[in-house]
Amino acid sequence: MFDRLLGTIGLLAARFRYRKAPEEMLSFNEAVRAARRVLVIMPLRKREFLPTVLVIEFLKQRFREEHITVVSDDHGREAVRMLPRSYFIHVLKEEISPVFLPRRTLLYRVRERQYDLAIDLNLDFVLPSAYICRESNARVRIGFARSNADTFYNFQFQTDPRLDRKKVYDRMAAFLQKF
Repeated sequence: MFDRLLGTIGLLAARFRYRKAPEEMLSFNEAVRAARRVLVIMPLRKREFLPTVLVIEFLKQRFREEHITVVSDDHGREAVRMLPRSYFIHVLKEEISPVFLPRRTLLYRVRERQYDLAIDLNLDFVLPSAYICRESNARVRIGFARSNADTFYNFQFQTDPRLDRKKVYDRMAAFLQKF
């Protein structure tokens, strides 16, 4: 219960920070096709790498590995093997504040590179990953539709709760391959 209260405080702080940040109108199709550098936020807190394999494979085909930045926690070892030439940002527990917001050191590592596209692969709303996605300053920020997601993403995937996680990621990969 205490974690829930701290999470609410963190979410309110994030919403306050972005309350006046204007969102530019853009053509999703054009923005994704023109993207050259991508930030991928792997599922945090859960060991969900295997279902994301098709999304990772799509990114390897679409982008040069040197232009892919992967944000992951301790469970990101599999991504390192799949994307050996990519840039990795490992999220340490100390880099997340008690209200579940990323600390400046982590945000600095994210912001030191530029991104055209940011994809948050967390199916559940995870405040640190959503905040990182928004702070990336990517033109297109993709996440899954959840309550409070509007603050962080400018494109959201609707998911069917009856589908297993692998099918959700497979559908996401199939959708992204259209661009």
